[in-house]
Amino acid sequence: MRSTASTPAEEKRGPGRPRGFDRETALRAVLLLFWKHGFDGTSYTDLTEATGMSKPTLYATFGDKIELFRQAMVMYAEESIAIYKEALDQPTAREAVEACLLLARGLQPKGEEPQVCFLVQGALTGSADTAALRAELSAMQREATRMLKQRLDRGKRKGELPVDTNTAALAEYFSSVVTGLSVQAANGAAPKDLNRVIELAMTAWPGKHS
Repeated sequence: MRSTASTPAEEKRGPGRPRGFDRETALRAVLLLFWKHGFDGTSYTDLTEATGMSKPTLYATFGDKIELFRQAMVMYAEESIAIYKEALDQPTAREAVEACLLLARGLQPKGEEPQVCFLVQGALTGSADTAALRAELSAMQREATRMLKQRLDRGKRKGELPVDTNTAALAEYFSSVVTGLSVQAANGAAPKDLNRVIELAMTAWPGKHS
């Protein structure tokens, strides 16, 4: 567990920086704001209230709003990649895919975290100023698809998939389902309906299966 005690660096805080300032804690508060309200829906007032920092100090510590979003995005990606890898590490490729779909369903939220992938939420931002940021988000999502293909390739080599399976297309298909599940979860879809979607998606699994 991370200590809440102030370090010497934290004691040397700038103007407007709250006593006992912890950068990671502040960034997580920012992450939750962007996650709940999106980039465009989060104001500087929201950010200063959540962090307890003045606007000038917020700029000095994290940069502008786009850079702040990017840092929150990196924090999320670093944490979520470990969870995604754990899902992909299931005994069989089929179980790995099902685990990924269940994660996307968004029924295992931590604390107050919203029930939608932050990368999906961020990619839906429409501001022209965030075009480069959306490209970075898309690259992260493409990396997840690449990892899924690697897991499918491993399953194929072990005979869990037919030898003629197009693992690239299969990875694209299930990645699309993951995105759709995440968006639907954010829109308030009922868990039972999302479970039916998962069941239906898994009928696309190549070859005979129970």
